[in-house]
Amino acid sequence: MTTSYIDIESLFESRKNNPLFNTSYPISPKDWVEYSVSGELPFEAIKPMAFYVHIPFCEQICSFCEYTRICVPSKEMQFRYIKALISDIEIFIRQYPEIKLYGFDIGGGTPTSLCDKAFSMLLDEYQNLISRVLLTADYEPSIEATFQTLSDEKISVIGKAGISRISLGIQSVVESVVNPLHRQNVDATAMKETIDKIHATKIKKVNLDLMYGLPGQTADTIRNDLETISFLNPEQVTVYEFRTNQVGSAFSVNSETSYEQYCLLYDGLIRLGYKSDFGQNTFSKDTGDYGVSSYLRHRMLDRWQYKGFGISAQSMSMNGLSYNIGKNDGSILTQIGFNDSYEPNIYYSLPKQELLAKFIAISGYSGGFSLPTANQIMDGQFVSIYTDVLKFLYDKNLITCSGDRIQISKEGFRYYGAILSMFYPINNIEAYANNQNPSYLHK
Repeated sequence: MTTSYIDIESLFESRKNNPLFNTSYPISPKDWVEYSVSGELPFEAIKPMAFYVHIPFCEQICSFCEYTRICVPSKEMQFRYIKALISDIEIFIRQYPEIKLYGFDIGGGTPTSLCDKAFSMLLDEYQNLISRVLLTADYEPSIEATFQTLSDEKISVIGKAGISRISLGIQSVVESVVNPLHRQNVDATAMKETIDKIHATKIKKVNLDLMYGLPGQTADTIRNDLETISFLNPEQVTVYEFRTNQVGSAFSVNSETSYEQYCLLYDGLIRLGYKSDFGQNTFSKDTGDYGVSSYLRHRMLDRWQYKGFGISAQSMSMNGLSYNIGKNDGSILTQIGFNDSYEPNIYYSLPKQELLAKFIAISGYSGGFSLPTANQIMDGQFVSIYTDVLKFLYDKNLITCSGDRIQISKEGFRYYGAILSMFYPINNIEAYANNQNPSYLHK
């Protein structure tokens, strides 16, 4: 049976207010069980790749965070973890000696929550690595931090290592918003002093993270956050939606309120001189800069391959994806204490439609996706396969087609997750139209 226009409309209507559909894919870890393969994820050595290093330690555990993390463990465990990371990186380099890096991000967790010695050990390994490999012309490494953990010594170490971008989480400067979520921020004056110290080194860019849709946020608190951004004047700002399905909590989010708060942030940042397309979550003062590191840029826009190191880190090649141990896999502390390697022993060899879905979900942070990349994944048949879906979304003014991009419209952004999900593999679209349980959610 062919898919009809009315089937597509029914599917969209059934999803447009469902918080399950956002930029996370697959929706459940069980969805890919049938694609699991024993062994290590293979990469194409002739193509550029990026490294992502995950440091799962934080000084405080925030309720809104969806990432793998624990409170900072003992120095002994920190050293053990960093040594395991270094070992895994060295093994990988020996396997791919001709590697060319397009990016290197250190994230978390909070990398700067490491003790000084462990932090220096990690950055020494970074310097050692990049002295031995080729780098692309637009290579731009980045590290995540918090104002509370970014000491003068660590700023100096980051600058000397040649890392050119620091991303600092604020979420909101309003205490009544962040404190109930187990987060405290330093005051704006202290933030400004830290940013000035960063700029005094070779570190070129500071990114500040904000969130919207958090419990307690209002138009007034958003305006307070924008006033702080105006005062701090970072080169980049990233805004994230609070995704309740990712944190396993009883929090609820009103989708219309989230939309209105994104609009407030977007309009306010544009007035402050930042550049971005509506629906995109990254903003930059520089017209020629996308507002992210090179790792995130090529991963999000071009589907370039990347290798993740550390607990729960994700890797993706041209043909599949893997998660290191710790992703939905028991106690992180146990993993740190009793394993000397955090490499996976299975990966997911994915069919083209799953590769497409993962790409579109990741690219959703940019408010759309690259048509040539989607076409490449589908062997030149993307438009022909999804003609009816594209026509429906375009007719309803939910997307625009400009040049090489499919972009979610301002009206469509209210339902961005449902729009992205229209390109996910669905074996029986009529089941959705009849309000039955979709089979692919229950593999």
